[in-house]
Amino acid sequence: MKKFYHLIPLCLLLLFGGAAQAQTTVTGTVVDNDTQEPLPGVNVAVKGQTEGDFASSDGKFAVTVSKYPITLVFSFIGFATQEVEVTAAQDLFITLMPASTLMNEVVVAASRTKQRKIESPVTIERIGTKDIINSPQVNYYDMVQGIKGVDVTVSSIGFTSVTTRGFNTSGNTNFLQLVDGMDNQAPGLNFPLGNVIGLTQLDVDNVEILSGASSALYGSRGLNGAMVMTGKDPFQYQGLSVLLNQGVNHVKSKTSNDPVGASPYTDITLRYAKRVGEKLAFKVNFQYTKANDWVASDTTNKNGPGTRYTDPNYNGVNLYGGATSVDITPFLQYAVSQDPSLAPIIDPLLTKQNYVARTGYPEYGYLNNNVRLMKSNAELRYKLTPGVQAIFSGTYGTGSVVYTNDTRYQIRDFKVGQYRAELLSKNWFLRAYTTQENSGKTLLAGPTAQYVNEAWKPSYDPNTGDGWYPQYTGALIQALAMGADLNSAHLAARSYADIGRPALGSAQFNHLKDSVSQRPITEGGTLFLDRSKLYNVAFQYNFSDVVKWAEIIAGVNYRMYDLNSKGTLFPDETKPIHVNEYSAYAQVIKRLIHDRLALTGSVRWDKNSLFANAKPTTRVSSVFELFDQNYLRFSFQNAYSFPSNIQSLQNTLNGYRSYSSGGSSYLLNDTYHFNVYAPYTLESVEKYQQTNDTNDLKKFVVNDIKPQTANSFELGYAAVLGKKVLVDVLGYFATWKDFIGYTNVANTPGTTDPTAFLDRNTYTVYNIAYNGAQTVNTYGYAASVSVDLSKNFIAKVNYYSDHLKNKNESQINNFNTPHYHINMEFGNTGFGKKKTWSFNTTLRYKPGYFYQVAGGLGNGTVPSSTVIDAQVGYKILSARSTVKLGATNLTNRYYSTGIANPTIGGMYYVSLAYNVF
Repeated sequence: MKKFYHLIPLCLLLLFGGAAQAQTTVTGTVVDNDTQEPLPGVNVAVKGQTEGDFASSDGKFAVTVSKYPITLVFSFIGFATQEVEVTAAQDLFITLMPASTLMNEVVVAASRTKQRKIESPVTIERIGTKDIINSPQVNYYDMVQGIKGVDVTVSSIGFTSVTTRGFNTSGNTNFLQLVDGMDNQAPGLNFPLGNVIGLTQLDVDNVEILSGASSALYGSRGLNGAMVMTGKDPFQYQGLSVLLNQGVNHVKSKTSNDPVGASPYTDITLRYAKRVGEKLAFKVNFQYTKANDWVASDTTNKNGPGTRYTDPNYNGVNLYGGATSVDITPFLQYAVSQDPSLAPIIDPLLTKQNYVARTGYPEYGYLNNNVRLMKSNAELRYKLTPGVQAIFSGTYGTGSVVYTNDTRYQIRDFKVGQYRAELLSKNWFLRAYTTQENSGKTLLAGPTAQYVNEAWKPSYDPNTGDGWYPQYTGALIQALAMGADLNSAHLAARSYADIGRPALGSAQFNHLKDSVSQRPITEGGTLFLDRSKLYNVAFQYNFSDVVKWAEIIAGVNYRMYDLNSKGTLFPDETKPIHVNEYSAYAQVIKRLIHDRLALTGSVRWDKNSLFANAKPTTRVSSVFELFDQNYLRFSFQNAYSFPSNIQSLQNTLNGYRSYSSGGSSYLLNDTYHFNVYAPYTLESVEKYQQTNDTNDLKKFVVNDIKPQTANSFELGYAAVLGKKVLVDVLGYFATWKDFIGYTNVANTPGTTDPTAFLDRNTYTVYNIAYNGAQTVNTYGYAASVSVDLSKNFIAKVNYYSDHLKNKNESQINNFNTPHYHINMEFGNTGFGKKKTWSFNTTLRYKPGYFYQVAGGLGNGTVPSSTVIDAQVGYKILSARSTVKLGATNLTNRYYSTGIANPTIGGMYYVSLAYNVF
């Protein structure tokens, strides 16, 4: 045998040499048929095989094959798919014809599998790369405001909260946002972090929005809908891309008293991606935003109809510190007991209560309105096999921005990191990720201002008998004695008591503010120390290659919340609280009647360690093709939502003797001792203070909070008419049980004597999450029309309406939406000889509507608004660049998206984009 050993190297050489000879390459270039310009990112696939490539920035591709003939499939959004048969290695020149996307737009989120949008079993909307490029808005989060069924609340330039079906508020914990499969929520607070740590502007491949309940596939947080964002694949989108936006906002307007004045807006976004060989690719992203934020300046009195000039108990929505309110009657009684000659002046005041609020500080000058946001991302992909990729990514965001919840939050120097490891195949994925947050030096506007007021002059010092209220009372009596009318006397008394009050921006004010806001809540300050984390592992398998009679997917998910706020947000003073979630789901799609009918059934099982019982949820749907490109859809979903960590466990100071509270018995009984010191509705306490009749006090029935459920029905119709018009209409109806809302209650820790409620200094107010007893119904309808006008012109209009019935008047339900919305769009993605010109114009109209904020921050009517955004762009083909001139809120008519939120004016900008096509 030894004599044959010398033949082994020769055999190996012949074997690999033959293999090398068998491996040949097909190369080529892909261009736009109309302009003959290269088309980067075109997908070039070998039909029926795993081989393929993506066109580079100059439109070139290379596909390695082992045998001929083959069929190459060229596909790209906005162009007709083309198949080319290749019989030998050669260099191809491919021209793709522009085509309407109305019929062929593909979505994934509706069923976790690829399908045409028009055939989706539920309402879903999509934003693609071309939509973002041609948008007049400066970021894709602002774009969603014009999508059918979507509501937004804008807390600041850098913080937009998205939802659907009417449940609209800052930080909606029942609306899910996924970024590359990762939940985009803050681990502790549970609300989506949105564009604070979302994809950078240049790295968005597409955004899909599911309207309404989606918990059958996505779990508890998807009760009100889901927004699924997908980043760009570095194998497909390569090269350096740069986007520079320079604008100006706070331009003076007759419709607003904006105190800021014209200010620069700067946004810089960079993306670089590169493929290294056949198997490795990476990308890095960076975005930095700097601007002067919009200012919240609602002066509406939360304590009644009066103004700061007519009501001594005035507490403005966006004036902070006025929540400290005391009945000065005891001080008046003491004064007349010391000097009976004052009786003619004081006795008329003793016939009623005499509440007086401390003087509040306006937001501008108090909160820093300098927005600074930075986010960066890096991703590495390696092809273990032609069909399996290993993906490693990390995203980090930091900065300062303002957010609205139970008060306004100055989120300063926050830090959030999200890190992922994933194995991804055509039919399965295994994904693990973690989200880790650091709340930084976040300032709570309301409580901090109250503490600042107490620091420079206490409301009452029992040791000296002096204080702001005794001084106010003395000055009031003196002014009345000198003949002033009651209103003038109150104004004079406030001026006297406020002597020495530190001015906004002064060294004294800043010192007091910092000393309060940088001291933890547990040490008598207002700083919360949220260092919570989220860990998640998920696996999903698509059985399409194994099971042929139906399309089946199944998956499992495990999540752990590591709640760690050092007692400032949760009752976790001694150690972090761990909350575990376990989930499993499956879906079956069966096609019948020559594929004209698609029946889908989904089921999901979830267990949360805070609650004894698991929750199953189901979805069934049907899509029937009535005739060519005309689809009728129906769906039913039994959806649910576990109370979020905030709704269960929050224990956060939000004012003087006032807390935002979860509804678990652990808090209500073990921490607040409601089982000993009964709580009463705050409304009845305030009535009792006026009547002194204990029969007016109404106890609040304490029950441990539990999951809420909804049975939701939807009927819809979608059709493409004449290949140029896409129509989509729908109606929905949902029945809610154990609906979670908020209400204000009060108790007197340490005593059961009801007379203690007569003194605001002896009782504590809690804004509590709880389940309403009655059934609540929501319903609505919507319609949209998109028209392809040829030559890249497109027009869109949509109308939608959401309604709430049988609501619990004692709950704050966060159903903050107008009775209808109207959105319009008209634009062109490329016209002229070389398609170098483009433009787009959008219009959004909302009538006035009632808006409530949990925690007593405010409620009232949001005025109607008509907002026009517009842009015109020009491509410099030789430099692969685009210059765009645009404006958001072109008419500069200031508007707001919610009570206590800022008013938003126009912004006018110039944009320069390199290699963004």
